[in-house]
Amino acid sequence: MFGAWFRDPRILACAMVMFSSVSSACDESSMEEKLAAYNQHYPAISYPTLRKAMDAGEVFIIDSNKAETYSKGHLPGAHSLAERTTLETRLPVLKSYPIVVYCGGPQCYSWFSGADFAAAHGYTNIMHYKGGLKDWKEQGDTLSTGKN
Repeated sequence: MFGAWFRDPRILACAMVMFSSVSSACDESSMEEKLAAYNQHYPAISYPTLRKAMDAGEVFIIDSNKAETYSKGHLPGAHSLAERTTLETRLPVLKSYPIVVYCGGPQCYSWFSGADFAAAHGYTNIMHYKGGLKDWKEQGDTLSTGKN
């Protein structure tokens, strides 16, 4: 049945256009549902609470941005999700240890990957810093540029 689609590029092109129109409408509502589910499962942490935990050395931070973004600036002490092999060797032993994931800011959803990564490794106390890099800078705090 689908063999004809792949033999005739015009039919394939039409099918792709039709599918992309339908999927983009579905993607928007499914993204809202996914966001609601992630927000419910992984509570947000505010800047003051995160800063206090960082100062006390009581949080493990995962930067879910691309490697290039991480190298330009990340939260102090944050570990890059882009370097998963290294990250796996640095994860806390205690599975209930607080893990905070973040990305660029409130409109960024890359933190989903960081939360999924931590959950897949058995961590149970995962939060997200919704403000991300944007809020961190707006709070007047500085970013680090070296690897952790």
